[in-house]
Amino acid sequence: MRSGLAVLALLGAAAASPAGAQSPALTVIVQNGVPRIQATALLADGRFVGLMRSGFPLRLHYRLELWRSRSGWFDQFVTDFPWDAVARHDPLADDFVLIRSESRRVARYGTADDLERAIEIPYRVTMKPNGSGNFYFLCRLDVTTLNDTDLEELTRYLKGDVGPAVSGGGNVGRALSRGAQRLLVRIAGLPRLTLEARSETLTQSASSAASTSPP
Repeated sequence: MRSGLAVLALLGAAAASPAGAQSPALTVIVQNGVPRIQATALLADGRFVGLMRSGFPLRLHYRLELWRSRSGWFDQFVTDFPWDAVARHDPLADDFVLIRSESRRVARYGTADDLERAIEIPYRVTMKPNGSGNFYFLCRLDVTTLNDTDLEELTRYLKGDVGPAVSGGGNVGRALSRGAQRLLVRIAGLPRLTLEARSETLTQSASSAASTSPP
């Protein structure tokens, strides 16, 4: 019962935002035909930092879309490119780890401020329209503290299945404890954030391709 109260207390503290905290934002700016995506102030209110320090990793899922603008018609979807970053707190080293999916690079940062500055480094995505016309980029960023694997484990726990622990691949007690904790957090409601941004309209003729330039 004590651990449950601790988790709920954590969520209550995480929900409170410091006065004057900068609001999270997402921008898409096209430079020389290449979109530049930047997220800012994602950790400013302290909610996600508190959860990371309590063992909940932070997942940033980006999705950049290219659209053709058509006057008098619905805009036409052309292509997209998704990528992820995962941030977590290492309690042993008392630092933060940032993993970027597009480069598979792992970096460590001594403070939450250092981590936030690293997250704010812009991504550049090579995605250009094919043919002539008016185009624009649309980016969506979903910030969550439970990834798909976490949710699957929680679903199995609710069904009474502790997965690998039952088959001998893990510790039953640890699996139950982890499942109970996540159940309490799920009931209380973990904070999540969704941001969207659109670039200016541009006209460009080039072959279509997509890849990220790691910061």
